[in-house]
Amino acid sequence: MSTFHILNGDCLAEKFPKNLEGESIIWREALIDGPVSGNNFFENRKKIITENYDSESDYDELVVKEFQKMQNLPEDSDVFFWFEDDLFCQVNFWFLVSSLNLNKTKIFRVFPKDTEKGFAESNEKDLLEMFHSAEEINVEESKLISNLWIDFQQNNLSKDASSEIVRNLKELIVANENRFNGTLEAQIKEIQKTAESFEEVFKIFNQKYPIYGFGDLQLKRCIDQFSK
Repeated sequence: MSTFHILNGDCLAEKFPKNLEGESIIWREALIDGPVSGNNFFENRKKIITENYDSESDYDELVVKEFQKMQNLPEDSDVFFWFEDDLFCQVNFWFLVSSLNLNKTKIFRVFPKDTEKGFAESNEKDLLEMFHSAEEINVEESKLISNLWIDFQQNNLSKDASSEIVRNLKELIVANENRFNGTLEAQIKEIQKTAESFEEVFKIFNQKYPIYGFGDLQLKRCIDQFSK
């Protein structure tokens, strides 16, 4: 039986325990930003990422090739998803559970000990403890998570949904609504009244609203869009 660890981003990969059995595959996307429906999914995503994040990076190599590795996991594998509890990470997680052929694998979610801090401040010992506390994702939960992705694509997430694996689902749904109903814009503009630099805005925003999980590039994109 083979073991695979699907990691959300390179930061976690850099500190990932070397003595943990299995192969790591890194997911490098920001599905919280830009179109996520329609045909030619990866072509559309490549356009968004290269135009707005990193025009120098090789999207096919860094994203598509890694996704293909996930698609080709051998049957009877154990697959561990290392994704944090914020909206940014969860949307990526929902997509993968929905899109990968996982029927003949056992899948698990590894939870960060601290919902707000995620894996960022964890050392190798912490990460090993989290791994050993992973929860298996059963068929019912897998279907629910797949449906979350479909609903996210259609901007139709339901507050009635509940999940053992997606820990703070109602908060995530409210945070997603906030992106479109003016709340996120108001939250950012309130911080901008007193913050003297983007770095300060970013620091305060993540302290007050960790539920979004935005990196500096996502927050900059939001500020630019709200300024138009």
